[in-house]
Amino acid sequence: MNKIFSILHARAYSHATEDLDKVKMAVLSTVGEADFNVTSGEGHHGNPIEIVEVAVDKEDDIIRFFERFDKKDIEALKGTLNARVDDGCNLFVKVDKQSAFKGIIKLGTGDDVISVRVKVRVFPAKPELAQSAADAFLTQLIRKKD
Repeated sequence: MNKIFSILHARAYSHATEDLDKVKMAVLSTVGEADFNVTSGEGHHGNPIEIVEVAVDKEDDIIRFFERFDKKDIEALKGTLNARVDDGCNLFVKVDKQSAFKGIIKLGTGDDVISVRVKVRVFPAKPELAQSAADAFLTQLIRKKD
């Protein structure tokens, strides 16, 4: 298979009521080994927030990220690609942060998530080509799950 992904960026927020180490563990559970970049920020009401970010550039690790989802979530990703791929050929996925801390990788909603952005490699760099490439990749993953 041709190289389809070039880089994965993940970001999670650790609010004042959360344990930063647990948030880091959830991110590691999601993307595998990676170097963290933690920056301090401030919430809407002045509350302290730590922002945990990682980047993964090994395609095998990026593929493993997608393989960890169950078939139902992969089908959901596939069915919503048009809303998940932007003009820059980035594929956006939200992972449930609490489940990730427990080692379970599943799609998340709302704010308590790990936000993942994966760059899809296509030439020319057009969103419809990125959607098509991601669709073919996810279709293969679904077949592997059968």
